[in-house]
Amino acid sequence: MIHWIKKILGLARRERITTELIEQLPAHRLCRKYIDGELATDMESEVFDNIMCAVELHAEVVNGGFNQYYYNSGGERTERAENTFAKLGAMQIADVVKRANEQYAASRDELHSIWDGTKEGFSHGYKEKIFDAFDDEYYALMKNDKQLYTLIGTYIKQHPKDFLTQ
Repeated sequence: MIHWIKKILGLARRERITTELIEQLPAHRLCRKYIDGELATDMESEVFDNIMCAVELHAEVVNGGFNQYYYNSGGERTERAENTFAKLGAMQIADVVKRANEQYAASRDELHSIWDGTKEGFSHGYKEKIFDAFDDEYYALMKNDKQLYTLIGTYIKQHPKDFLTQ
């Protein structure tokens, strides 16, 4: 309970990332601790930011599909998310993201002219079913959050030197 209170108040000391920690924790828990900021890491690093691109895409797509992802992100980090999934070894997911990115690029001008901040504008992509096939494929491949966390945690375990705390 005390640790939880310290965490809320920002007084909790983040745990160092060591070889032992990487080896001991199950992949999904290692990832959660990493992305939740419980581990001392450089949150400004490229590797952390790339992983967060994939986490952000996943969260948006699971919540409201690719339409919501592109609406909220403006497509700014789509290529990095795609590349991160490939780096994590999730080639099928990277392919779905790549094709969704291509569809977004082809539809960008139309969508941006309609996405005017209203519910109707936001719903246009859903009504036109622009991203439905990609949503279905993504959901079939990525069944739950734990699957993503395991992918990331496994990557950390395979590349520990990129994550160890000095």
